[in-house]
Amino acid sequence: MNCPNDECSAEVPPHKRNCVVCGADAGCPNVRAASEFVEVRALALRFEQARNNAKSVGAEQVFSEFCYAVRSSKAVVSLPLSRINELVSSDNSLYGTFYQGVEADSRLPEINEWDSIRQSVDALVFPHYFKEIRFGALTIDGLGVAKYGGHSIVLRDVAIRDRTSVFEENTIEFVKKHVPKGCALPAGYRAVWDARDRLAAAKVAPEFCSSTKKEDFPSLLLDGDDFVEVHIFGPIHRRAIEKLTGKRPKQRNDRVLLKSIERKLKEVGAQVKIK
Repeated sequence: MNCPNDECSAEVPPHKRNCVVCGADAGCPNVRAASEFVEVRALALRFEQARNNAKSVGAEQVFSEFCYAVRSSKAVVSLPLSRINELVSSDNSLYGTFYQGVEADSRLPEINEWDSIRQSVDALVFPHYFKEIRFGALTIDGLGVAKYGGHSIVLRDVAIRDRTSVFEENTIEFVKKHVPKGCALPAGYRAVWDARDRLAAAKVAPEFCSSTKKEDFPSLLLDGDDFVEVHIFGPIHRRAIEKLTGKRPKQRNDRVLLKSIERKLKEVGAQVKIK
């Protein structure tokens, strides 16, 4: 794209947020990638096909109600209590990325399949800017992906909507299943924040039937390891947190830590919903 500054109009590299000539903000690279015509058109075709399929099985109303519900969905990041405590402890704390942690010698990659292929997948999906992406999931009920942590932070729309895109599923799983080695990422499987309902409906609609109820929507959107992935460009601050969700821990040390987290979140106006 060209620089949004009319007095400049230089070409902005796809991986840069700011114009390299005048410094004007061109928007986050992940959002610009999801806004490309080929992506929008491909998603529109998937969405219409999904709606037609829902209509053919008597679930057109379900389809519309699901889209309406997802328009109010939130971004949720699931973390261990210790990581959440680090984030909420101070206005000087930020939630960084896996790569920033490795480069700072504050964490090590794990010896598993995920960390061994993570960088190659991220470089494909977010070329030259993958170190700036934070990952989350879409949620209707505020609950997150349990395997990433027993508690979840729900983020305020105002803090993330202009720098967030959404993707069909976990990017590593998607690439393993749908992208042969050396091939490009297919179009139509990512969207800007305000089109998250269209992406979610295109994905989930095959599960609809005439008896699908609104109560089923949260688990259709996020079911164990299957979820719509959220990609956030840039750091997450504790004042971006709208709510903390999860279960009250059984261990005494964790209960003490949770109580401290609750107090710190209330200082910044965040809700705490622990069951």
